[in-house]
Amino acid sequence: MRGAKHHILINGLSMGSGGGYTVGLELWRHLALVRPDWTITLAVVAGNPLHEEARGAAAPENCKLLWAPPEAARRGPRARYEKNNLVNWVRENQVSAVLQLNGMIVPGMPVPTLAHCQDPWPYRPVAWENGHKDRALAFLKRRANATAFRQAACVGWTSAYLRDLMCEAVEIRPPHGQVFYNGVPEDWIARAQKNLPDWETRPLQIVTISNVAPYKQQEMVIRALPLVRGEKGLNRLLYRIAGACSPAYAEHLRRVAQSVGVADAVILEGRVSAARITELFSQSRCYVLMSKCESFGLPAIEAMTFGTPVITADCCAMPEVCGDAAQLCPLEDTAALAAKIVAVLTEPERAQRLRQAGARQVQKFKWRETAEKMATALDEAIGADAAHARRPAASGPADDAASDATEKSARH
Repeated sequence: MRGAKHHILINGLSMGSGGGYTVGLELWRHLALVRPDWTITLAVVAGNPLHEEARGAAAPENCKLLWAPPEAARRGPRARYEKNNLVNWVRENQVSAVLQLNGMIVPGMPVPTLAHCQDPWPYRPVAWENGHKDRALAFLKRRANATAFRQAACVGWTSAYLRDLMCEAVEIRPPHGQVFYNGVPEDWIARAQKNLPDWETRPLQIVTISNVAPYKQQEMVIRALPLVRGEKGLNRLLYRIAGACSPAYAEHLRRVAQSVGVADAVILEGRVSAARITELFSQSRCYVLMSKCESFGLPAIEAMTFGTPVITADCCAMPEVCGDAAQLCPLEDTAALAAKIVAVLTEPERAQRLRQAGARQVQKFKWRETAEKMATALDEAIGADAAHARRPAASGPADDAASDATEKSARH
């Protein structure tokens, strides 16, 4: 079917975080770039501050936006809108296939769906914070994923880790599934290809840039700080935390820092601008991410583009995505984390090896290559659907008997 002028709908109504929005936006742009004869429409929610950013986003001419009403930001109204309005819109606008960004499938969707899975949360109880409420929500999401695994034309995952985690949990291995790694922007690739920036003259600080929550384990880094600062030359080390954080949890982290004697070393910056993120990556000696729940871990790759050594947990997708370009640390071992931070900060050769490996690792994640793989998968799904539609009606008894005989002959 390559060469056909398809219309692809990317259902981004469920995008609820900066990371999910970035993935949706980049796939929208890059599918349009690799298939300039296709129309790529991204469905977003009017009034959602995150989604509204798409209005001013630079995109190819064959990129379009479909605005759902503001109430579609809530789970129940969104499901009703998808089942009714979105399905009708797909029919009326001759859509060829749907790229569903939450790993699910819309009931009654009349065209093939590529269900792209990005979220390990329903499968990682360690990330649940609200007891029975989270348990129930996770169950519903797993059930919806299982339905998509059975019905979608193709299933995608952001990492092999996420694929294996989900398939084992729901006990279904979709016949048509692929890993589609997240990519990084072209300017990140270019930045990583330049000579490594200076490192030893940077301020004596480490950083975590991520949403701030118990499962992200910023608290573990805080508890490691006394051990790190006890080493010669590291007594003035600062730890900067950037990312959305509830006031209650921010206060909890401050109390923890106070209790272990490092209140002066921990700076919570909250959600910051893109310019500030650049400053933090380029002015830190090390990036630390000890999260218990990651399907890809894009900030770790971003840190590598600034020549910033990475220390991360040895779980989830992090070993797969970071390869040999990060120091991996046991998930619950605070003493081991402290030792790895000290080693990176005090051994320039070790830091340099990580920085060089990081610059190479970044080159593996290009949105254009991911979009090309995804476009091919969509093309194949559309072609298979068209072939199925052209098949004759169910055969009669004689034809069935002949078919059975042929099958038995093939087996023996």
